[in-house]
Amino acid sequence: MGEELRKTAHYRRASQVTGNATTLQRALDLCRDEYPAGAYPVYRFKNGVDAIVANHELRDGLDFLHIVTFEQGAGAAVIETIQRTGVNEEPAPHAKQYIQSQLYLLCRSDDIVFTSHNAPLRDSAASVLLNQLISTFSDEDPAASFILTATLDEARFRDLMNDGIQEIDLDVGAYRSTLEYLGNRGQIADGGLFSVLKSFVTNDVTEEEREAAEKIMARLTLRPGRDWDDLHVKELMAEMATNLVDDELDNGFTIVTKSGLRITRDSVRVSDDFHVDGNRRVVDVVQVRSALSVAYEQFQEMGVLDR
Repeated sequence: MGEELRKTAHYRRASQVTGNATTLQRALDLCRDEYPAGAYPVYRFKNGVDAIVANHELRDGLDFLHIVTFEQGAGAAVIETIQRTGVNEEPAPHAKQYIQSQLYLLCRSDDIVFTSHNAPLRDSAASVLLNQLISTFSDEDPAASFILTATLDEARFRDLMNDGIQEIDLDVGAYRSTLEYLGNRGQIADGGLFSVLKSFVTNDVTEEEREAAEKIMARLTLRPGRDWDDLHVKELMAEMATNLVDDELDNGFTIVTKSGLRITRDSVRVSDDFHVDGNRRVVDVVQVRSALSVAYEQFQEMGVLDR
């Protein structure tokens, strides 16, 4: 039977690396014109795995793609499965083991919102999946290729931090390090966020306590709670987040804004969670498409898609 599943819509930007200058959407549209008539487009994804384009259509200026990867030689069973869209139906014989992953994607120009099912897809795998599609069906020579990146204008993500912080997660590692950081006995100078937190501990820590603390891993998470929209709380959380982003030291951290922006030392990612009917095998494609459309509109309102 179907159940309500939690999925995540991820935003990525497509950057072209080869081929004649174009956009990802234009390259995908050229592929759609070359699909075989009356048959699902099938192409090679990687060793032992093929991909099938279950759906590819343009609506309201957005391309929607549903791509399924599956074990080579199992195409017939997979096609039978994806044709039966009801999430409460039994799968086609033995089809469950054949499907590796499913990609649901909305694209306009070089902006992408996507989610996956059955198995998570890394940015690199999603890039290969789209590039192989373009290489197989595009009549352009050479065919364009792209990489998907989590990018966001710096000024915009700083504005989003000022709009409200959901949490700041400090990956400070061993608790002994935390004591040294906060007590200012380590190599990190007093300042920034740590100067704010120093008042929570004292320097009167014995060596025995330090040795014991070394065996304890600590994560320090700061949340504004119900008062997150209080002006002074927002300002303090935004200041803490800004100090972490600007800190030249290699401190691990994760900042999550109220708008869904996720900022780490290595990347800035924006996502939106949603719920759809489904099970481990399939999800309601109509609901997924609708949720991706809603997420795309939200990202537009946030200014994430502005260039």
